[in-house]
Amino acid sequence: MNKFIAGIIALGLLGSVSAASAAEMTGRVMTTDEATNTIIMENGTVLELAGGLSVKGLAPGTEVVVTYDEKDGKNMVTDIAPAS
Repeated sequence: MNKFIAGIIALGLLGSVSAASAAEMTGRVMTTDEATNTIIMENGTVLELAGGLSVKGLAPGTEVVVTYDEKDGKNMVTDIAPAS
């Protein structure tokens, strides 16, 4: 029984670590690079789009809300949408 409860607690902690690694940013796009599928925000943050996301149609000056995870020292975008 104690092992079962410990397992549930461990799974809960793993889930909270995964959720905590996601970050959200709102800001303006400064530049885009289709070759590397990256954007640079006005604050200097470099973001790489992943999972089928593309910089096509994303113009400099566009204000966006970006959700990203840090993986291997890179900011990998998991979602991007126009800011409201």
